Amino acid sequence: METWYYWADNQEFGPVTKLELYKLFKTNVIAGYSFVRPQDSDAWLSYKELKIRRSDFTWDELNGEQLNEEELNKTAEFATEAEGISDANPNSDKDKDSVWNDVSPHPWRRYFARWIDISIYGNLIFYPFISPYTPEQLTNLLQLLTLTQLLAILCLAPMTLLMLVVLLNTALSGVIGTTIGKYLLGIKILNKNHSTLSIPQTLKREVLVLIKGFALGLPVLSIITQMYGYFDLAMDKITSWDKNMGTVILHRKNNGFQYLICILSISLYLYFS
Repeated sequence: METWYYWADNQEFGPVTKLELYKLFKTNVIAGYSFVRPQDSDAWLSYKELKIRRSDFTWDELNGEQLNEEELNKTAEFATEAEGISDANPNSDKDKDSVWNDVSPHPWRRYFARWIDISIYGNLIFYPFISPYTPEQLTNLLQLLTLTQLLAILCLAPMTLLMLVVLLNTALSGVIGTTIGKYLLGIKILNKNHSTLSIPQTLKREVLVLIKGFALGLPVLSIITQMYGYFDLAMDKITSWDKNMGTVILHRKNNGFQYLICILSISLYLYFS
Protein backbone atom coordinates (compact mmCIF):
# COMPACT_ATOMS: atom_id res chain seq x y z
CA MET A 1 0.00 0.00 0.00
CA GLU A 2 1.36 3.39 -0.97
CA THR A 3 1.96 5.68 1.98
CA TRP A 4 2.64 9.39 2.19
CA TYR A 5 4.31 12.02 4.33
CA TYR A 6 2.89 15.52 4.72
CA TRP A 7 4.35 18.83 5.90
CA ALA A 8 2.62 20.74 8.67
CA ASP A 9 3.60 22.94 11.61
CA ASN A 10 7.08 23.31 10.09
CA GLN A 11 7.77 19.57 10.33
CA GLU A 12 7.10 16.31 8.54
CA PHE A 13 4.36 13.86 9.61
CA GLY A 14 3.58 10.35 8.48
CA PRO A 15 3.53 7.89 6.98
CA VAL A 16 -0.21 7.94 6.27
CA THR A 17 -2.30 6.23 3.65
CA LYS A 18 -4.00 7.96 0.76
CA LEU A 19 -7.30 7.65 2.61
CA GLU A 20 -5.80 9.26 5.71
CA LEU A 21 -4.46 12.09 3.57
CA TYR A 22 -7.95 12.64 2.22
CA LYS A 23 -9.38 12.73 5.75
CA LEU A 24 -6.67 15.17 6.86
CA PHE A 25 -7.69 17.43 3.98
CA LYS A 26 -11.40 17.15 4.77
CA THR A 27 -10.75 18.04 8.43
CA ASN A 28 -8.67 21.11 7.40
CA VAL A 29 -5.45 19.78 8.91
CA ILE A 30 -3.84 20.19 5.49
CA ALA A 31 -4.89 22.38 2.58
CA GLY A 32 -4.88 21.93 -1.17
CA TYR A 33 -1.47 23.60 -1.39
CA SER A 34 0.12 21.65 1.49
CA PHE A 35 3.28 19.70 0.69
CA VAL A 36 3.09 15.91 0.51
CA ARG A 37 5.48 13.25 -0.78
CA PRO A 38 5.45 9.47 -1.33
CA GLN A 39 7.31 7.44 1.28
CA ASP A 40 9.82 6.24 -1.31
CA SER A 41 10.60 9.69 -2.76
CA ASP A 42 12.07 12.99 -1.61
CA ALA A 43 10.15 15.01 -4.22
CA TRP A 44 7.49 17.21 -2.63
CA LEU A 45 4.29 18.19 -4.41
CA SER A 46 1.05 19.84 -3.39
CA TYR A 47 -1.89 17.78 -2.14
CA LYS A 48 -4.05 19.25 -4.89
CA GLU A 49 -1.78 17.71 -7.54
CA LEU A 50 -2.72 14.21 -6.32
CA LYS A 51 -6.30 14.85 -7.48
CA ILE A 52 -7.74 12.65 -4.73
CA ARG A 53 -11.52 12.34 -5.02
CA ARG A 54 -14.21 10.95 -2.76
CA SER A 55 -15.00 8.41 -5.47
CA ASP A 56 -11.51 6.91 -5.00
CA PHE A 57 -12.72 5.20 -1.81
CA THR A 58 -15.51 2.82 -0.88
CA TRP A 59 -18.28 3.71 1.54
CA ASP A 60 -16.80 1.37 4.15
CA GLU A 61 -13.38 3.05 3.87
CA LEU A 62 -14.84 6.51 4.29
CA ASN A 63 -17.20 5.64 7.14
CA GLY A 64 -15.27 2.90 8.88
CA GLU A 65 -12.35 3.42 11.19
CA GLN A 66 -11.63 7.09 11.69
CA LEU A 67 -8.22 8.64 11.26
CA ASN A 68 -6.06 8.31 14.35
CA GLU A 69 -7.10 11.22 16.53
CA GLU A 70 -3.53 11.75 17.65
CA GLU A 71 -2.57 12.61 14.06
CA LEU A 72 -5.31 15.21 13.91
CA ASN A 73 -4.36 16.75 17.24
CA LYS A 74 -0.70 16.98 16.30
CA THR A 75 -1.38 19.71 13.76
CA ALA A 76 -4.68 21.19 14.90
CA GLU A 77 -2.95 24.29 16.21
CA PHE A 78 -1.02 24.65 12.96
CA ALA A 79 -4.18 24.41 10.88
CA THR A 80 -5.57 27.37 12.81
CA GLU A 81 -2.49 29.58 12.90
CA ALA A 82 -1.25 29.05 9.35
CA GLU A 83 -4.52 30.14 7.79
CA GLY A 84 -5.02 33.08 10.14
CA ILE A 85 -8.20 31.81 11.71
CA SER A 86 -9.54 33.51 14.78
CA ASP A 87 -12.26 32.30 17.09
CA ALA A 88 -14.23 35.40 16.28
CA ASN A 89 -14.20 34.58 12.57
CA PRO A 90 -14.45 30.82 12.03
CA ASN A 91 -15.13 31.22 8.31
CA SER A 92 -11.88 33.05 7.56
CA ASP A 93 -10.09 29.80 6.56
CA LYS A 94 -12.74 29.00 4.01
CA ASP A 95 -12.73 32.54 2.64
CA LYS A 96 -8.95 32.68 2.36
CA ASP A 97 -8.65 29.26 0.75
CA SER A 98 -11.28 30.20 -1.81
CA VAL A 99 -9.10 33.12 -2.97
CA TRP A 100 -5.57 31.70 -2.74
CA ASN A 101 -6.29 28.13 -3.83
CA ASP A 102 -4.52 27.92 -7.18
CA VAL A 103 -1.26 25.91 -7.02
CA SER A 104 -0.86 25.52 -10.79
CA PRO A 105 2.55 26.72 -12.02
CA HIS A 106 1.40 29.73 -14.14
CA PRO A 107 4.86 30.43 -15.65
CA TRP A 108 3.71 33.45 -17.67
CA ARG A 109 2.07 35.15 -14.69
CA ARG A 110 5.27 34.74 -12.74
CA TYR A 111 7.37 35.91 -15.68
CA PHE A 112 5.40 39.12 -16.14
CA ALA A 113 5.16 39.75 -12.39
CA ARG A 114 8.98 39.65 -12.21
CA TRP A 115 9.41 41.90 -15.23
CA ILE A 116 6.81 44.38 -14.04
CA ASP A 117 8.90 44.83 -10.88
CA ILE A 118 12.11 45.12 -12.92
CA SER A 119 10.48 47.65 -15.26
CA ILE A 120 9.26 49.81 -12.37
CA TYR A 121 12.66 49.83 -10.67
CA GLY A 122 14.48 50.37 -13.97
CA ASN A 123 12.40 53.40 -14.85
CA LEU A 124 12.79 54.89 -11.38
CA ILE A 125 16.56 54.34 -11.37
CA PHE A 126 17.58 55.17 -14.95
CA TYR A 127 14.97 57.76 -16.00
CA PRO A 128 16.60 60.67 -14.07
CA PHE A 129 19.89 59.98 -15.90
CA ILE A 130 18.36 59.57 -19.36
CA SER A 131 15.57 62.16 -19.33
CA PRO A 132 17.84 65.22 -19.94
CA TYR A 133 18.90 63.76 -23.31
CA THR A 134 16.92 63.54 -26.53
CA PRO A 135 16.90 60.27 -28.52
CA GLU A 136 19.24 61.88 -31.05
CA GLN A 137 21.72 62.85 -28.33
CA LEU A 138 21.65 59.34 -26.88
CA THR A 139 22.29 57.88 -30.32
CA ASN A 140 25.25 60.21 -30.80
CA LEU A 141 26.67 59.22 -27.40
CA LEU A 142 26.40 55.54 -28.28
CA GLN A 143 28.23 56.11 -31.53
CA LEU A 144 31.17 57.54 -29.59
CA LEU A 145 31.61 54.30 -27.64
CA THR A 146 34.05 51.62 -28.67
CA LEU A 147 32.88 48.03 -29.10
CA THR A 148 34.52 47.08 -25.80
CA GLN A 149 32.80 49.91 -23.95
CA LEU A 150 29.46 49.03 -25.50
CA LEU A 151 29.80 45.35 -24.50
CA ALA A 152 30.78 46.38 -20.97
CA ILE A 153 27.67 48.54 -20.67
CA LEU A 154 25.46 45.74 -22.05
CA CYS A 155 26.84 43.41 -19.37
CA LEU A 156 27.13 45.75 -16.39
CA ALA A 157 23.85 47.68 -16.80
CA PRO A 158 21.46 44.68 -16.53
CA MET A 159 23.65 43.08 -13.86
CA THR A 160 23.56 46.25 -11.76
CA LEU A 161 19.81 46.66 -12.25
CA LEU A 162 19.05 43.03 -11.28
CA MET A 163 21.22 43.30 -8.18
CA LEU A 164 19.25 46.38 -7.15
CA VAL A 165 16.04 44.45 -7.86
CA VAL A 166 17.18 41.82 -5.35
CA LEU A 167 17.59 44.46 -2.64
CA LEU A 168 14.42 46.40 -3.52
CA ASN A 169 12.24 43.28 -3.74
CA THR A 170 13.58 42.09 -0.39
CA ALA A 171 12.94 45.47 1.24
CA LEU A 172 9.46 45.80 -0.28
CA SER A 173 8.52 42.25 0.73
CA GLY A 174 9.72 43.00 4.25
CA VAL A 175 7.48 46.08 4.44
CA ILE A 176 4.27 45.00 2.68
CA GLY A 177 4.82 41.24 2.34
CA THR A 178 4.99 41.19 -1.47
CA THR A 179 6.03 43.18 -4.53
CA ILE A 180 3.90 45.27 -6.88
CA GLY A 181 4.14 42.77 -9.73
CA LYS A 182 3.27 39.78 -7.54
CA TYR A 183 0.36 41.62 -5.94
CA LEU A 184 -1.15 42.67 -9.27
CA LEU A 185 -0.82 39.26 -10.88
CA GLY A 186 -1.96 37.41 -7.76
CA ILE A 187 1.16 35.55 -6.63
CA LYS A 188 2.05 34.68 -3.05
CA ILE A 189 5.23 32.98 -1.83
CA LEU A 190 5.09 31.00 1.42
CA ASN A 191 7.11 28.52 3.44
CA LYS A 192 6.13 24.86 3.64
CA ASN A 193 4.16 25.66 6.79
CA HIS A 194 2.26 28.39 4.88
CA SER A 195 3.91 31.24 6.79
CA THR A 196 5.34 34.27 5.00
CA LEU A 197 9.03 34.33 4.19
CA SER A 198 11.31 36.20 6.55
CA ILE A 199 13.57 38.94 5.17
CA PRO A 200 16.66 36.63 5.15
CA GLN A 201 14.63 33.95 3.35
CA THR A 202 13.34 36.48 0.82
CA LEU A 203 16.87 37.73 0.23
CA LYS A 204 18.15 34.19 -0.28
CA ARG A 205 15.37 33.41 -2.76
CA GLU A 206 15.97 36.64 -4.67
CA VAL A 207 19.68 35.84 -4.92
CA LEU A 208 18.87 32.35 -6.21
CA VAL A 209 16.51 33.85 -8.81
CA LEU A 210 19.27 36.27 -9.86
CA ILE A 211 21.80 33.46 -10.27
CA LYS A 212 19.70 30.52 -11.47
CA GLY A 213 16.88 32.41 -13.17
CA PHE A 214 18.77 35.32 -14.76
CA ALA A 215 22.43 34.22 -14.85
CA LEU A 216 23.33 37.54 -13.23
CA GLY A 217 21.77 39.35 -16.19
CA LEU A 218 24.52 38.34 -18.62
CA PRO A 219 23.41 38.62 -22.26
CA VAL A 220 22.34 35.38 -23.96
CA LEU A 221 22.93 33.34 -20.78
CA SER A 222 20.07 35.20 -19.11
CA ILE A 223 17.68 34.20 -21.90
CA ILE A 224 18.79 30.57 -21.63
CA THR A 225 18.28 30.40 -17.85
CA GLN A 226 14.86 32.04 -18.17
CA MET A 227 13.91 29.37 -20.71
CA TYR A 228 15.07 26.66 -18.32
CA GLY A 229 12.97 28.26 -15.58
CA TYR A 230 9.94 28.13 -17.86
CA PHE A 231 10.51 24.46 -18.70
CA ASP A 232 10.97 23.62 -15.02
CA LEU A 233 7.60 25.19 -14.22
CA ALA A 234 5.84 23.72 -17.25
CA MET A 235 7.13 20.16 -16.73
CA ASP A 236 8.17 19.79 -13.08
CA LYS A 237 5.76 22.47 -11.76
CA ILE A 238 8.49 23.96 -9.59
CA THR A 239 11.61 26.03 -10.24
CA SER A 240 15.03 24.95 -9.03
CA TRP A 241 15.22 27.80 -6.51
CA ASP A 242 11.81 27.06 -4.98
CA LYS A 243 12.71 23.38 -4.82
CA ASN A 244 15.98 24.32 -3.13
CA MET A 245 14.21 26.44 -0.50
CA GLY A 246 11.06 24.37 -0.15
CA THR A 247 8.82 27.37 -0.85
CA VAL A 248 5.28 27.00 -2.11
CA ILE A 249 3.73 29.39 -4.66
CA LEU A 250 0.04 30.23 -4.42
CA HIS A 251 -1.97 32.14 -7.00
CA ARG A 252 -5.06 34.21 -6.53
CA LYS A 253 -8.08 32.43 -7.97
CA ASN A 254 -8.64 33.22 -11.63
CA ASN A 255 -11.83 35.17 -12.26
CA GLY A 256 -12.92 38.02 -14.49
CA PHE A 257 -11.46 40.67 -12.21
CA GLN A 258 -8.10 38.92 -11.92
CA TYR A 259 -7.92 38.46 -15.69
CA LEU A 260 -8.64 42.17 -16.15
CA ILE A 261 -5.88 43.13 -13.70
CA CYS A 262 -3.43 40.82 -15.49
CA ILE A 263 -4.27 42.23 -18.92
CA LEU A 264 -4.01 45.86 -17.76
CA SER A 265 -0.78 45.22 -15.82
CA ILE A 266 0.92 43.40 -18.69
CA SER A 267 -0.26 46.05 -21.20
CA LEU A 268 1.13 48.88 -19.07
CA TYR A 269 4.39 46.97 -18.61
CA LEU A 270 4.79 46.45 -22.37
CA TYR A 271 4.00 50.11 -23.03
CA PHE A 272 6.36 51.66 -20.46
CA SER A 273 9.18 49.15 -20.71
